[in-house]
Amino acid sequence: MSDRWKQNVLATSSLTLALIPGIAEAATFSLQEASIADVNAAFDAGALTSSTLTQLYLNRIDTYDRAGPNLNSVAYLNPNALAEAAELDELRRKGTILGPLHGIPVLIKDSYNVKGLPTSNGVEALKSLTATDDAFAVKQLRDAGAVILGKANMSTWAFSYDGVSEAYGPVINPYAPDDRTPGGSSSGSGVSVASSMALLAMGGETGGSIRVPSTHDSLVGLKPSAGLISVAGTWPLTTERDVVGPMAKSVTDVAISMDALVAYDPNNIWNPYIPDNPRPTSYTAYLDDNSLQGKVLALPRPYIGKGDPAKGESFPIDPQVAEAFEQAKEVLEAQGATLIEVDIPAHETWFIDYLVEGNLPNGYPSPESTRNLQSRAYYYEELIKGYNDDEIKSFVDLVDIIPEDNENYEYVKEIADIIAAGEAKPWEELPEVDQALEAIAKLRTEEYEEFMAEEGIDAFVFPSLNYLAPPQDEEEASEVYELYGSLPARFEANILGVPGITVPMGYSEEGIPMSLEFLGNYYGEAEILGYAYDYEAATNLYQPPALVPALPGEEFSYQPIPEPSATPAIVLFGLGAFALKYKRKR
Repeated sequence: MSDRWKQNVLATSSLTLALIPGIAEAATFSLQEASIADVNAAFDAGALTSSTLTQLYLNRIDTYDRAGPNLNSVAYLNPNALAEAAELDELRRKGTILGPLHGIPVLIKDSYNVKGLPTSNGVEALKSLTATDDAFAVKQLRDAGAVILGKANMSTWAFSYDGVSEAYGPVINPYAPDDRTPGGSSSGSGVSVASSMALLAMGGETGGSIRVPSTHDSLVGLKPSAGLISVAGTWPLTTERDVVGPMAKSVTDVAISMDALVAYDPNNIWNPYIPDNPRPTSYTAYLDDNSLQGKVLALPRPYIGKGDPAKGESFPIDPQVAEAFEQAKEVLEAQGATLIEVDIPAHETWFIDYLVEGNLPNGYPSPESTRNLQSRAYYYEELIKGYNDDEIKSFVDLVDIIPEDNENYEYVKEIADIIAAGEAKPWEELPEVDQALEAIAKLRTEEYEEFMAEEGIDAFVFPSLNYLAPPQDEEEASEVYELYGSLPARFEANILGVPGITVPMGYSEEGIPMSLEFLGNYYGEAEILGYAYDYEAATNLYQPPALVPALPGEEFSYQPIPEPSATPAIVLFGLGAFALKYKRKR
């Protein structure tokens, strides 16, 4: 038992201020199931402080991430986290609330810059680089009052779903620690939130890196529309597909974070290509448990195992996932939605014309074309220069630092050669980008949005993944991907740039999480948040992993709103035989 943990138990016990006569029931929550609303209510009641909450999360990281099952989801802790929490507590005491995340501890994927902390992007050679400023999304979270708890582990260079970092080691799936991948590349973000080491974590996605770990770790994960949240200050992979987004235990927490994250950034490289008013006044305003009433949800046949495999249209679906999806369909219909099966024209254009026959749609250049390497090299170099490191002054320096037998050495050398040749270019200097995005916009409008309008479709819905979390063993995982494919809706979400949100759909016989995905219209995040919220409220399927049980002092009961005539005292104590329970309406 760590000294810090012992101290916190004493501190928690000391928070019992008084018992209020006449209280019929108290609000209760546990750290494992707490939402941002729960915590804010306790903050508002004076029953909990950010300092105590931050310490509780640090205790769990000590106990489960650094020791015990060694989940290894947190790459680096912010040494100033408790001090930042204390400052936010003092502001609250003085009546200043910065925003809806005031005092809420969050973790940030290690591809983001966080001022004063290292940014490795999962790469051993980059661990010495310290950010001199925050990424845009991190600034937004701070402005909303968040406590930056630290950096979440991730797959090296954001390349894979395996969750293995050469910088900090592999991340362990708390639902299946012996043999299943946690998903990647935002592996640490998923595992840390699922294991109650933070209320919220930021992920990043180019080809499933938010939705895949959210599925494997039973979370709500939102992959936003391209350009909605500025990626400034994060390491890119494929610039025209990269997005950043939140991962949490509930749709409400994701919506609250979106209200903080979505804002204008003059440095957003997507500014010339995105709508003038890209967000509603509030995403939380769309959270209604009648959101599905009267809506038409389309089930894309290729994503539910009903496409034509001979044409490359579909992959099979795991029987347990299929059974869970049948149950999900019943819930959706019970909530008032009409379900229809469809073929998305854009899917057929891409997968048949391009993947099967090799013809690129509408003149769209190859996703792995020179332009992507040029822009990636440019933004890599800009990031490196921004760290002001004594040893690594240019990305080119990595060629002499990374061993030639490193599995990614040739990749590093390819990028370095582009920089050394003066061929690294920002977006605005690459005319091919305009060509590509115009072609994609045309395809999205004609064969996705217009199709939705003609058929009266409000959103698409299907299993987020048609398979269970693969084994961690690389060869065995490859067999799973060969059989089932890697990610449904990769084309629509990651190339067309439309939003997708995952929400827990149940668990397999082995306890492996499964998820449902709602795929929306371009910049239709608010609507699919509402649909996901309605489904979540009707099912409430999230279960914390048994591998990381509650620690003493993590369950609370308190009187949230004292009556005006009541003694102005608040009760806070660890739940036990005398705790009074209050059922929250989700």
